[in-house]
Amino acid sequence: MAVYGLEFGENISEDHPLNGKDPYALSNIQAEEFLTDWCARNNITLGIIRPSLIAGPNPPGNLGAMINGIKTGKYLSIAGGKARKSVLMVEDIHRLIMSLIEKGGVYNVCDDSQPTFSELEILISKQLGKKTPISIPYWMAKSMALVGDLLGNKAPINSLKLSKITESLTFSNEKAKRELNWKPLNVLENFRIE
Repeated sequence: MAVYGLEFGENISEDHPLNGKDPYALSNIQAEEFLTDWCARNNITLGIIRPSLIAGPNPPGNLGAMINGIKTGKYLSIAGGKARKSVLMVEDIHRLIMSLIEKGGVYNVCDDSQPTFSELEILISKQLGKKTPISIPYWMAKSMALVGDLLGNKAPINSLKLSKITESLTFSNEKAKRELNWKPLNVLENFRIE
């Protein structure tokens, strides 16, 4: 999803412009362009999936950081955790492959529930046998983020991280469901910490 270059937005479809600017996003955009051109010239069906945040065993990135923070008691919810994020069960990727090979195309893939941070926090806390994290008000988190901006990348929170936590970023999976006859697993019902 980095190809879109978005920090927030809701129900973003595959038609959205590819405005990613960081090296990761640019490399994905260039790979898609190269493969699209090469496959067209060689009459090969190309299937591209754009997965959202992936939930599975020992998840990396932000979901892994959330789990570790709740596990160690070093996690605070912010402003009630109302922001929604698109998430995808790792098992859903292999469930798509055969249809993707036959049909081809470009597809956003995520679950239908678009869970809030709060829903994920509650799910993870229950599985770990921990109390649900305390929620601090936005103004307090913003103050901490401004201090973090001065400290640099080593700060646990800065303005960029705060916006990622408090702004919704969701994607549409309607095209994949319609064209690939795919039904995603519900993350809130299927995600298990291992």
